[in-house]
Amino acid sequence: MKNSILSKMFVYAALSFFAASCGSSQNIEEKRDLDYYIANAIELKGEPLQTEYITSSPSFNCYYTPMGFFGTMKNENEKIVHLADLQTGEVKASALAKGRGPDEILITNPSTDIFNGELYLLDMMSEKIMKAGISDGDITIENVMKLNSKQPMFFVNMQAINDSLFVIFASNTEPRRSILLIDKSNNILDSLAYYPYEDEKINQTSMNFNVEMRLSPDKKHLFISCNQYDCISKYEIQENKIVPIKKMFFIEPKYTVKDGRPVRPENYVYFNSSIRAGEKYIYVTIDPESIKEYRERQKKADGSGARKWAQPCNDNYILVFDYDLKLVQSYLTQSNIFDFTLTPDPSVLYASDSRESRLVKYKLPL
Repeated sequence: MKNSILSKMFVYAALSFFAASCGSSQNIEEKRDLDYYIANAIELKGEPLQTEYITSSPSFNCYYTPMGFFGTMKNENEKIVHLADLQTGEVKASALAKGRGPDEILITNPSTDIFNGELYLLDMMSEKIMKAGISDGDITIENVMKLNSKQPMFFVNMQAINDSLFVIFASNTEPRRSILLIDKSNNILDSLAYYPYEDEKINQTSMNFNVEMRLSPDKKHLFISCNQYDCISKYEIQENKIVPIKKMFFIEPKYTVKDGRPVRPENYVYFNSSIRAGEKYIYVTIDPESIKEYRERQKKADGSGARKWAQPCNDNYILVFDYDLKLVQSYLTQSNIFDFTLTPDPSVLYASDSRESRLVKYKLPL
């Protein structure tokens, strides 16, 4: 009997220790705040390229290729896709006009991805995917496919797994947001609902949010960043399936539910992140001050109810995570970054800086 009682006491003690350990771990996660990411940030000074060719519009989106920077860099020649020199940033070739023609595009800021040196573009308005290639220094344009589905959808973001298989983020009626795996023949091979907060108290169809979606260079890992809800989700592409792997919140979400929607505290700090996936690391840019400036403007509004978004020129941070979504290092830039592109060297990236109106080269001491 005595031994039985001692055994039970030992078990209870062990369980109490285990529970306390788990609670301690959870408390550490809950205390993760802005300082966790930026307190030990390394300050960087970038090296601006020679040529100014980026306008004030944040429609910049380019990729580093051996042939040059290739993408939708804004330019004054009324073309949307450009090829720029790697050393100077000077535009060498341009193509793709805005319009309704077969070889034209309706929007100037399409969702893009690159595969085998060719640029794929999603025209959300005309619901088609186009391809831009480089031949003898010139840019060629080709229509890849016209998207269609049996239910109403709005195709928001696109990533190219190869020349005939695409991951597309779509807004539709049920479920509200979906990640789709679509082939060139418009077959939906797989679909997966996407919700930032998986909370049964929330009416998911009432939530509004934006996402940024990026594939790893080997096209096996998919990362989705949700700006309004400060989270990154990791998936894997396995045998024509989208497999959820992990979700990471920058700061543990704190909210109440009102009328089926999540409502967060007034002092909540948004991260406003853009994301890129390299061979080894995930790179995220954040501007945690922008939401504070927006709130200050709202307080000084004239009462008309008009939404006046702040246009901050804060210094952006670059956060580097490993593929397990663990923070490796953070960096403070002297740039207000629109967009950025990675290179084969994980320590080198180029950012589009609104202050310099050009590309700025950064070398990260990883």
